[in-house]
Formats: sequence, structure tokens, C-alpha cells
Amino acid sequence: MTARKSDAGFTLIEMLVALAVFALIAGGALVLLRFSVEAELGARRKTEAMAAERRFLSVWNADLAQAAPRPARDEAGNDHPAFEVGGAVLLRFVRSGWSNVDGAARPSLQKVEWRWNGKALVRSGYPFPDGAAPDPESAMLPLAAPPTLRFRTADGVWRDSWEPQRVAELPVAVELLLPQPGGEPLRVVSLVGVNYQ
Repeated sequence: MTARKSDAGFTLIEMLVALAVFALIAGGALVLLRFSVEAELGARRKTEAMAAERRFLSVWNADLAQAAPRPARDEAGNDHPAFEVGGAVLLRFVRSGWSNVDGAARPSLQKVEWRWNGKALVRSGYPFPDGAAPDPESAMLPLAAPPTLRFRTADGVWRDSWEPQRVAELPVAVELLLPQPGGEPLRVVSLVGVNYQ
């Protein structure tokens, strides 16, 4: 009696072909999954950047629209104009409309300061317009390069520097140029002291 060969299994070649097809499908699935994850992370970064830009624009425009023609004093008692530009400070001015939700003993005016710290535009508020130290700064918008400003005076001319004739004078508008990577700067024009003009 001779033993019969069974045809019920896979040959080695068939098994290798099946493994190669499975590996090809699994590799494609991994590439697709990686692409999906990278797309999700890229979209999240872009969305966060857009949200930061919108938050910044909201605070920036609100601050400038509520600028008050009120000079202020620093901690040492030195007088400063109502709208100060230059030095380490991008802008410093007093604004109205500071909500007092917790009923703290403080005025409805707030001195604010905008600076570029080498990485981002930062904002500091002061608890009082005169003689107070600033509160801790908040990073408002990350930037790779410093922004530039221009000022529109009452005669309708745009100027690269702010040199007021009176200590309580405010510009009509401020143009902020925010550098953008690999492109034209983003131009933001904001009216100043809308309630006081």
C-alpha cells in the first residue's frame, strides 16, 4: 500500500504570496493612517494659529478703540503722554471700558502696554493708570520678527513715528504690519479712541 498525498493544504509559494499581499495592504494602510494623522495635526496647528490671530485682533482693536486722551504717571511719578511709542514699548496708553466684574476698588480706566519680547507680541495691564507696576504680561500673538507701526494724524497723513503736539493727543488710526513667513506682512488698521474723537 502506498500513502496518498493530501491536496488539502497551502504550498510554501502560496503562503509567501499571501503574506506578500497582506504586507502590501498593511503597508498601504499604515501610510494612509500616517497621512491622516499628519493632516489632522497640520489642520490643528493652522486652526490654533488662526484662533490666536483672532484673539489678538479682538483685544488689539478693543484696546485702541477705547484709548482715552489721558496722560499717566509711572511708578516713580514721571509724567507720560496719553499715547506713548518707542523704546522697549511698542505702545502704551490708557483705555476706558475696563469691566469691574468682581467689584474691586479700582478705576474704570486701565493703562495697557504692548511690547514685542523677541518671540511674540505681549500685553500687560496696570491695575491703576498712575503709579502702579504692571501685571504679568500675556503673550498675545507669536511672531518671528518685530512688527512695525504707522500713525495717521488728524491732518490725514500717515507717519512712521508718533510725535504729538499735545500731551493728551491721540492718533486717528494705527497701522500695524505683522510679518508673515514667506509673504507680505499682514496689515491691521485700527481706529484710535473712537469714543473720544
